[in-house]
Amino acid sequence: MVVRSGNLSMAHPGPISEVAIFPIASTTTIEQSGTTAGEAWAFSLEAIRNAPGAQEIFWSRWVENKDMVQMIINWDSYDHHMRYQKSPDFPSLIEKLTSLFNGSPVMCHVHFTPHPPDAAFNAPVLELFTTYFPASISEEEKAKWYHNFKNFMEQMIVDAEGLVAEAHGWMLEEVEHGKDKAMCKAFLCGIGWESVDKHMGHRGTESFQSSIGLLREGSLSVEMHHVVFRGGQS
Repeated sequence: MVVRSGNLSMAHPGPISEVAIFPIASTTTIEQSGTTAGEAWAFSLEAIRNAPGAQEIFWSRWVENKDMVQMIINWDSYDHHMRYQKSPDFPSLIEKLTSLFNGSPVMCHVHFTPHPPDAAFNAPVLELFTTYFPASISEEEKAKWYHNFKNFMEQMIVDAEGLVAEAHGWMLEEVEHGKDKAMCKAFLCGIGWESVDKHMGHRGTESFQSSIGLLREGSLSVEMHHVVFRGGQS
């Protein structure tokens, strides 16, 4: 995936989360120790856990698509992540990881509110939804949409049965999206639920149907999937 960024270290000096999506076939046995894929995955996880500034690492295959692996790593800062990428340990991590891929990975950074986003990430199921916007969106338009988002979430917290916690933030980089692979701004929200059924049940309620339009105003599209995270503190 192509990303476009400015001087992120100066703009975001505090804790940050690396958000990655890896295309790893469901038949690639990363969950099984003793297999070649399992050993490569275990090496990768350990390398990330030992990286200076790495706080926590969470990962899961998507519930809806077992060929996709979601990983989110909390870092002390954006600079810590960038320094690790320049370290002598990084090439061996990339070699192990890329041996597992059957396509191109996706990676960006998000400053989640709250940070760390553990209450949502440690829920039995995490809904991850990404809202995409034109790259030309103004700060005023972003603020207006975020106001709508806050109203949407406040109503959901009151009405939704089985909602555990949520965390959200704008992606720091612009990202490719859509068939034309246009560069877009994006907003990521993770909502922890007691189960997928609890989430999907809420989607059918009048409360959800009457408020979801708030998120569509000014946006290009929304993508949603579920994960059941493994991981936690490094």
